[in-house]
Amino acid sequence: MGIQGELECLNGVMDQNGRTEVLSWDGRLDNRDDLLLRFKDSLRGDESNQSLALAAYERWGPSGFIHLIGDWSVVIRDAVNRRIVLASDFAGVRPLYYNLQSGRLLWSSQLQSLVEATGIDELDEKYIAGFLTFGGCPNRTPYKEIYSVPPGHVVYVSDNETRISPFWTMPTGDTIRYRNEHRYEEQLRALFQEAVAVRLQTDASVLAELSGGLDSSSVVCMANHLIRKGSVGAPRLVGLSYIWRNSLDEPFLRHVEAFCNIEGIHLSTHDNPLVTKKNVGNAIPQGFETLQMSASDAARRLGSKVFLTGQNGDLVMGNWFDDSRQVAAALRHFRIGQAYQEALAWSKRLRIPVSWVLWRAFRTALPPALGPSVSCMLSDGLYAPKSTATSLLPSLCKRTGLFEKGSFFSNAWMGAPPERRKHFQALTMLLELRILQPPEPLQHLDFTHPFAHRPLVEFLMTVPADVLCGPGEPRRLMRRALSDLWPAKLRTRRSKGYFEAPWLDALRPLARDLLGQHQMHVVDRGFVDRKSFLSRLERLSAGLDCNEIQLRQIILLEFWLRDRAQRRCLSRPEIQAA
Repeated sequence: MGIQGELECLNGVMDQNGRTEVLSWDGRLDNRDDLLLRFKDSLRGDESNQSLALAAYERWGPSGFIHLIGDWSVVIRDAVNRRIVLASDFAGVRPLYYNLQSGRLLWSSQLQSLVEATGIDELDEKYIAGFLTFGGCPNRTPYKEIYSVPPGHVVYVSDNETRISPFWTMPTGDTIRYRNEHRYEEQLRALFQEAVAVRLQTDASVLAELSGGLDSSSVVCMANHLIRKGSVGAPRLVGLSYIWRNSLDEPFLRHVEAFCNIEGIHLSTHDNPLVTKKNVGNAIPQGFETLQMSASDAARRLGSKVFLTGQNGDLVMGNWFDDSRQVAAALRHFRIGQAYQEALAWSKRLRIPVSWVLWRAFRTALPPALGPSVSCMLSDGLYAPKSTATSLLPSLCKRTGLFEKGSFFSNAWMGAPPERRKHFQALTMLLELRILQPPEPLQHLDFTHPFAHRPLVEFLMTVPADVLCGPGEPRRLMRRALSDLWPAKLRTRRSKGYFEAPWLDALRPLARDLLGQHQMHVVDRGFVDRKSFLSRLERLSAGLDCNEIQLRQIILLEFWLRDRAQRRCLSRPEIQAA
């Protein structure tokens, strides 16, 4: 999109033309046919996506955005109410950033373009604290006064105020109950097929991430099935995989390639390290940049416009090793015998006393104020790293309100049934951190996720927990509904490959480099404690536990700050002349 708006005076813009219109549109609508039928009398011959978005807004106001299914962001000039409206789809897949200063509004889908246009250089400490703790910060960017439009929300900008309001909310109060469990399988199969099909309406080859896990493999197998049937426009599917030595995933991804008879592009993390001194992101600190640039090059060679992923599958498909809190449902309805039988099954699977399972379920069933904490909901203490050190300075935590309730994430998930709160909380964090938006090197593609198709997400988030996942049966419903798409070897897969080895290979040289440095930006800026940071770097270098997942955030930030400082110095004329 680039820089899409520069409004020197909002009054002047509202007086201009005197009509409501779309100023910027970026995205894809998956329910175009339905919208065309609904608005056929008001489109005046213009059937573009932006015209459909405008028709929805003019008929229902901001609440009309709920009718737009797809990955999109839009900016509308509302002449009637004398305001500019910025909105983004429920999953925040298409980024939209904005800055408002002295009546001048700028917006862009590319953060770096907005940073350069505004000249803003000061860092947002709340974002930094969130990045070092959660990997990001809702509605914020690394730059002060530059914000991201929250997913599923509308931002209103007028002469008098800037206001944010949701047009979509999570279905926390809904539960779908069928008498016959096969109905769940049929509905999942139909919605998943739809989720993949609407993303294959292209005349070019499609790239699809293929890790060999069940999520990406399901996307590839369904896409291949639809292309071979001629049900979609895409003529060809190509897999794109990240591989490394002794990866658990490689045999499975190669099996999927052979089963689907598709070409596979394999990018080695040895040749494309997850992070280097110079590859730490541009506008935002992030890893995987070299892999993503190589993926971008592959897409250009193939002429691909669409890039499919399996992201969000783990969450919505119930990939939980321990979901024993679902026993709370039986307790809440005073079905004590059923609760005991369910707790016994989880006890045997998790190899913990049945009394522990029942106690946790009882605490879960209590009102939120009396129930378990957020951290307990997410991990139950079973999978937390041995080291919980973060190295964050207390002063940073205090300045940013890091541990104040409601300071970072919304608490809408608390309205869900107790046994489903963990799932809705995870979805809240994923959406508000905009984890599904494309990384910078891939923003020119339709970078999209079938498991983030809104009808599919809303269905799966309202399916009873025990239908999705059971003791020893993660992805219970998924396996029943989709396994016939998979090659035989994949149907028996229970393990999962992660990026631990590639991350360690990339981080250890950087850790050794930092240990030899006297000056560090993250220390000098008052973000982390030097002694704690150095101690953890030494433990990382020695292969000892150091809360590596959080430590990598500090390392990423340090080298991003260094690269940023160097680029700023090189942009000064006097330094260039030297």
